Amino acid sequence: MERAPLMRASMTIPTLFCINASYAKHVAVCIVSLLENNPDAFFELVVVSTGDLGGEAAKLRRTVAAYSNCTLKMKRLAADAGRHLPIRGHYSIDNYTRLWVTDFFADSVSKVLYLDSDMVVVGDVTRLWQMDMGNAIIGAVTIPGSDRCAAFGIPESYGYFNSGVLLMDLAKWRRENVFPKLMDYLGNNAEKIVDADQDVLNACLYDRRLDLPYIYNVISPFYFTHHPLGLTDAAVETVRRDAAIVHFNGASKPWSYMSHHPRRADYWRYLAHTEWRGEGPADRNFTNWTKKTIGPLLPDGLRAYVRAKVSALAG
Repeated sequence: MERAPLMRASMTIPTLFCINASYAKHVAVCIVSLLENNPDAFFELVVVSTGDLGGEAAKLRRTVAAYSNCTLKMKRLAADAGRHLPIRGHYSIDNYTRLWVTDFFADSVSKVLYLDSDMVVVGDVTRLWQMDMGNAIIGAVTIPGSDRCAAFGIPESYGYFNSGVLLMDLAKWRRENVFPKLMDYLGNNAEKIVDADQDVLNACLYDRRLDLPYIYNVISPFYFTHHPLGLTDAAVETVRRDAAIVHFNGASKPWSYMSHHPRRADYWRYLAHTEWRGEGPADRNFTNWTKKTIGPLLPDGLRAYVRAKVSALAG
């Protein structure tokens, strides 16, 4: 595919993504959704990985080549860069990669937008980009109802933020030597770290953070009532309606056949504009089809019996 002629807009937004090979498809979806919903901005995309993306890299390049409002650079972080960092649960070194942000951009770049790859952009991000950061080093969205402040001695008035969307003032980040401070904290407080980069960014920068509106990182709890947010129903509905960035954090990933996320169709719509078009959920099989289509119709006791029988047949 030939590269579309570049269209230089009046607003240029350096944008960072950090992935591994298993997330190449998903970052393609996020990038396509960003470009299609912000046609009047120009994005200098930087995609960083710690491992070889193999053939996925070429597919990503071909996907992005169809758009005129961006450039794409793909970079690598040394695989052993974070070998001493605390990693728990489903996290990996890739969750820390964003902390090396200044290594991926020229010194002339003073601000960067970071996005997780399990997102779809469904609205305008130029207002987000143009926000006055004042004395803040980063901008991020608070997780309503979070109880994580206490673990790091953060006053509750600051809140605990999600690191999936970050507006990063690189000029201040460099000038105030933020990176070594983050590494020092991780080295001295490894036992406190559960949510990888998110924990250390909160612990070190909670009082240098611009609190962004919820619409720029609408996390999954906004769509599932079993996650208490401490917000009124009206406030939650307003965030859903005005969402600019939907974040599929947690277990309900839209590419899973078993996902019940109400915005999962957005993922599949943008996937159709990538080199992965036509691919379906990898976990679509007889067992999961039965669970999803028949299971909800059965009484609890019968549902457990059928689940056991289906699992036996599938195994």
